Amino acid sequence: MQFTLKQLAYFVAAGEAGSILRAAENIHVSQPSISNAIAHLEDVFQIQLFIRHHAQGMSLTTGGGQIMDRAKALLRDAEELKSFAGKLSDQIFGSINVGCFIPLAPIVTPELCHGFMQSHDGVEVNVSEGNQAELLSKLKKGTIDLALTYNLQLDSDIAFIPLAELKPYVLLAADHRLAGKKSIPLTDLAEERFVFLDLPLSNTYFMSLFDSQNLKPRIYARTRHIEVQRSLVARGYGYSLGNVRPINQKSLDGNDLKYVPLSGFNPGLTLGIATLATIKKTIVVDSFSQFCRQQISTEKIPGMARI
Repeated sequence: MQFTLKQLAYFVAAGEAGSILRAAENIHVSQPSISNAIAHLEDVFQIQLFIRHHAQGMSLTTGGGQIMDRAKALLRDAEELKSFAGKLSDQIFGSINVGCFIPLAPIVTPELCHGFMQSHDGVEVNVSEGNQAELLSKLKKGTIDLALTYNLQLDSDIAFIPLAELKPYVLLAADHRLAGKKSIPLTDLAEERFVFLDLPLSNTYFMSLFDSQNLKPRIYARTRHIEVQRSLVARGYGYSLGNVRPINQKSLDGNDLKYVPLSGFNPGLTLGIATLATIKKTIVVDSFSQFCRQQISTEKIPGMARI
């Protein structure tokens, strides 16, 4: 064979990144290695794979895009072959790219992925995070194999396995006047300042909780980062709402927080596994999905506290 799977992987990484520099950073390989792989493939295939743009990266040619689709399929088949061989020897080998919704990623994925790799020595789990639109885009591009996310605006070509329902709760400073309550209705918070976790789709969900009771929150601050949200609340700048409940009930700067259930009928978010319905799952992906079903339920979620 005149080319290697590694060279194809470098080519795919460059095509997805649109830049040799970004590809090198993404896959932790030197730029010359990627450049040499692309040059070798262009020589073997006798086709220009990329159009170079001065100071603006590069883009795939029409032929390059077609080659990249076939290269991805070949790399998937190679991973499947490796996994199949492992199955014959009662082991699972290979790698899996897992995407996770941003607020969930630092809480759920460390314990979950560590547990899976401890059970399967021959597997490497690579984790990336994103908002819902980013995760769905990555699934469709084939840059991730599955996503741990919510059932929000899923297209018809996305398969979803529900795992757990996360009910909304009120996030308060530990010394807040309502922190000792067993539950709190939204009406009791109407005059309080609201620290808004403002992520795409999540923000629509949280606002719908207010809309359902004809309430309008007094938004004090907006943030896209869960730790900024927690720190502002812990410092007494207001309350917030959330579905993700880190076991550590302190902000990053060391102040105590309190989780209190939100009373009344408030629909939760369904956490589950999203995959591209049209792609045949590898043995590693199937095994990881099964592991998630064993580890995640409404009663118990890795990294999360009960309230």
